[in-house]
Amino acid sequence: MNTSFSFRFLILTIFIALGFMTSCNDDDITSTEEDQTTNIASTETSSIDDPNEPPPYDDDEIDKINPEELSKQIKELGGRIEVLEKSSTQYFDEYNHMAEIQKGILENIKIKKMIMRSKMVGSEEEKIAKIDFENEKKYGKEKLQILKEKNNLLYKLTKSIAEAKNEKEKLQKKQEYLLKRKKEQAQLN
Repeated sequence: MNTSFSFRFLILTIFIALGFMTSCNDDDITSTEEDQTTNIASTETSSIDDPNEPPPYDDDEIDKINPEELSKQIKELGGRIEVLEKSSTQYFDEYNHMAEIQKGILENIKIKKMIMRSKMVGSEEEKIAKIDFENEKKYGKEKLQILKEKNNLLYKLTKSIAEAKNEKEKLQKKQEYLLKRKKEQAQLN
């Protein structure tokens, strides 16, 4: 009973030690990553707030922007992104369904090819099986072409979603700068 307890204790101690060593290594990696992130963040912050650094936008251009209009554009882009993402989800579901159908067609082609090869060469049954096989193959190619078109559509849709998100992000940054500039101007007056 004491021996069993000592082995359990020994095993538990080994696992704790290994866990501690692993967590120490993870802390070193994490702290290095945190230091790099902090350095990057402080560099970005300092470059934005540095008075010697030129502003990211032309002040005359920013002063001409209507904040309500900018907010409206951001909201419209958000709505457009939402609609595109819903369409993307729907098309992706259709694409997955079509891919499953294509797998079934390929399986049918394999079966029909085996049937065709199992028939006696030159017999009427072989000719019928060959026609059946060729028809299934043609049908598979047609469905594959539709699948490729759906894939291209999904690619374009995904690309347009990414572009819309990038545009929204740019407008949001411009809005943040505009609000910051308006706040600074209000403090000066």
